[in-house]
Amino acid sequence: MAFVDCSDLRTRFATAIKTLSGFTESRNPFDDFNRNPNAVAQKRFSVGIGRGEALEEQRENASVGILCDTRILVKFPYRLRPKDQVLDYGLSMDSVQLVIAKCTTRAAPLHTGLQIFFRGFDHEVTESGEYIISTLEFSVLHQISII
Repeated sequence: MAFVDCSDLRTRFATAIKTLSGFTESRNPFDDFNRNPNAVAQKRFSVGIGRGEALEEQRENASVGILCDTRILVKFPYRLRPKDQVLDYGLSMDSVQLVIAKCTTRAAPLHTGLQIFFRGFDHEVTESGEYIISTLEFSVLHQISII
């Protein structure tokens, strides 16, 4: 396994998701999410780095690095139209499945030097009821450099 930095993980996921129809990357950081104007909010995703931890106790050696399990979080809103909310709810679930499929299908460059596992997803309808925000979690096994 080659060294893959956390910033590179985030970029690889974002690049892969951008290839899906209708998905664009938010200009805002992950934790400051959903401040996009309504005109562009639909499928405006953000990728963040969640918890990262070393797998088992390891000797920290510069030539080997550290084997890590890093959580990648993907968040995006899907618009719920007033007259088609149930239909749009279903379409938002389809969009979640598209992102899962894109991120777990073994292909370069996303999977190069990594192992990616889907962990779960969650949904939240905004207070206004206009959007459902989906958050997906992936677990990535990779080595980080310590030099």
